[in-house]
Amino acid sequence: MRVFFDGGIVLEGRGFRIIVDPFKPHDFRTFDLVLVTHGHSDHVTRHIKRARVALTKETMAVLLTRYGVRPLELHIVRPGDVLDFGKFRVAVYNAGHVMGSVMYVVESAEGTVGFTGDFNVYGSNVVDGADQIEADVLVMEATYGSRHYVFPPREKIYRELLELAEKKDVLLAIRAGPLGKGQELAKLLPHDRLYLEPKIAELNRALGVRGGREYRPRAVGPGDVVLLGLTSRPPLGATLVELSGHFAVHKPQDGLGLPLSNHSDFPGLLEMALRSRAKRIYTVYGHAAELAKWLNRLGVRASTIPPKGQMELTQWL
Repeated sequence: MRVFFDGGIVLEGRGFRIIVDPFKPHDFRTFDLVLVTHGHSDHVTRHIKRARVALTKETMAVLLTRYGVRPLELHIVRPGDVLDFGKFRVAVYNAGHVMGSVMYVVESAEGTVGFTGDFNVYGSNVVDGADQIEADVLVMEATYGSRHYVFPPREKIYRELLELAEKKDVLLAIRAGPLGKGQELAKLLPHDRLYLEPKIAELNRALGVRGGREYRPRAVGPGDVVLLGLTSRPPLGATLVELSGHFAVHKPQDGLGLPLSNHSDFPGLLEMALRSRAKRIYTVYGHAAELAKWLNRLGVRASTIPPKGQMELTQWL
């Protein structure tokens, strides 16, 4: 069995090939199955329309909204499902990252391989925290895999945001990721004074999330809250707040930065890894090398995932 990175995570077993979260074009006819963990653009490409794909209904809604893409052969899954393809089976688990995000465990005669995608063990007001998965091999994200990333309780950040939103003399602009925090904040913040950037409003409608009105620059003033994308310009005179796990370590260039993330922090990553009982862990994305280093110190055989051409054989399975 081989696991490696090639514009996505590739698993090659005896008589089958799977790719997880491809973000670049591939000849998808060479894969028996494409597994998509969630709808962020660094985990899925519009080119999967000609592939056999497994994903959740929420992720399918994101693909339709953003790209107008529907794969030709589609398996709609949800946590708790098990798909049987003969030479391999795929179990589905909640990832706690964004709406519709899932993790997968692929089982074959050679053993089990788990793929976390992006996950959050703590969850939010729109998704429960990630399930714990167990596998012989675990391929896990390491976005905040540095020991410096320890996030405060989510409820503390929620309280800070609500206190800012209650100021009647302030026009508040919040920059956040449309998929994830766009739904979380629409549920959290006062609906009667909340305005959503059009691309966030469109995504929320597709996901069935209510709250707020579509933002028009001339329609807002003091006491209102505007929810913007990550690079959008705030209204003139607004107090700017940016939300990202990076602000647990770094300061924003402008405004206030709060460490609200849809990913697990360093302790959460360690928790998932150690409880997986994996004999081998591959780290991917973000601080992959640093997380692998700490896992090895804790007695877990770990390394960054090898690229194509430097494949490690999991011969011990």
